[in-house]
Amino acid sequence: MSQETPEAAGGQEGPGVLAPGPLRADVVVVGAGITGVATALLLADGGADVVVLDKAAAGATTTARSTGKLSVLQGVQLARVAHHGDEAVGSYLAAGFAGLGWLRRTLEDLGVPVENRDDLTVATTAAQAPDVEAVLSTCSRHGLAATWEDEPPYPVPAFGAVRLPGQGQVDPLRMLSALRSRLRARGVPVHDGVRVRQVRRLRSGVALRTTRGTVLAEHVVLATGTPPGRLGGLFLRLEAGRSLLTTWDVPDPAALPAGFAGTMSITAGSPTRSLRMAGGLLMVGGEGYLTGREPNPAARLATLDDWTRTHLPVGTAHHAWAAQDYVSDTGLPFVGPAVPGDERVLVATGYGKWGLTTGAGAGLALAGRLLGEPVEWGSALEPWARPPEPTSRSAATFGEQSKGWACAATRPTGEAPAGSEVSRVCPHLGGVVRWNDQEQSWDCPVHGSRFAADGTLLEGPATENLARR
Repeated sequence: MSQETPEAAGGQEGPGVLAPGPLRADVVVVGAGITGVATALLLADGGADVVVLDKAAAGATTTARSTGKLSVLQGVQLARVAHHGDEAVGSYLAAGFAGLGWLRRTLEDLGVPVENRDDLTVATTAAQAPDVEAVLSTCSRHGLAATWEDEPPYPVPAFGAVRLPGQGQVDPLRMLSALRSRLRARGVPVHDGVRVRQVRRLRSGVALRTTRGTVLAEHVVLATGTPPGRLGGLFLRLEAGRSLLTTWDVPDPAALPAGFAGTMSITAGSPTRSLRMAGGLLMVGGEGYLTGREPNPAARLATLDDWTRTHLPVGTAHHAWAAQDYVSDTGLPFVGPAVPGDERVLVATGYGKWGLTTGAGAGLALAGRLLGEPVEWGSALEPWARPPEPTSRSAATFGEQSKGWACAATRPTGEAPAGSEVSRVCPHLGGVVRWNDQEQSWDCPVHGSRFAADGTLLEGPATENLARR
């Protein structure tokens, strides 16, 4: 990026100046996870001048930290979408199938293996069985080849499951690295280590103020999990959640349930358990929680580990990490204009932890929109296609925000165990951040911004670091 003018940068010069004057492009894609790279590739194929910015390297994206499942079944998500009607389900499935098909074709061309798996949604209690039956009913109405199983290959007794064949799994970091390499081979610049501080809509397009200068574009795609700052007020309609994932040795694969290795599965209710084999290791996910509202994340990880050792023939634990995603107030992803009727700034978020197939589908919708070739199902996923739907969780978020505003008057500070003393007031909207002992981070319970122990911004709608005391 370029150095900003003193007026734009507040008299400060940013690091990493690449050339004099602001960088310009037809389209700037912010975020180089699956949505961002898919959108950029499709735009480049359509002849657009594209630049990609990301706050970190590929391995730090939500995509790279995901379970790697490529599925349109997605637990009980289809039953949740069904309350909007069959037309909404049809559009959501069309996006998923389009994304899955594009990924299969593109990854085959890139030599990245996609392993075929049957996807299972499993009821582990009698109370979960009606939800799984609702998923099967939704699948049947929309022509999906889903079937019911009384005794699925699952490590604990089940009350039935829905099986959908023809799904897949992939190494998400390998996938993302290959897609990024193709972008660069097409001549699309991908700039890591660039954080967007401000999005300004101009008459002639959009200006981005970043940590490495000014970027000007006719259109901007914000594929960042949640839009930075307060753009369009969408942060009020999104809820941030973190999911834990672990990997384990399986010394005797034959001790797994018969047929287990050919499936990937997730439970229909709480406690969530997501299982699949990956590169000879068992991947176990679950114990999700709302960002900043869990008093003891480390205990969550211990619970997940205990469950795994109790129910599965595992040996050594290898990795443990967490990933963040967002759920919208409607339960559908937001893909389209951040502000109604304004095509200059487009967003993609709210995947509800099913961001690989849906994220690729979002890329197809966004690129088609910008190239003048809109997909027929795209309008159903626009952020403003339906009015906001306040929920009980919305009330809880408002409560957290009210507490933050009350505490902001006294500018509370806190000291992390590492010894870094920072203001505990989130710079986004004044929420009071809480210490996450498992990930050694400050997490905001209001809108999901996260900060390192020294206050450095990690993710979320905040655009600045925590202040030093």
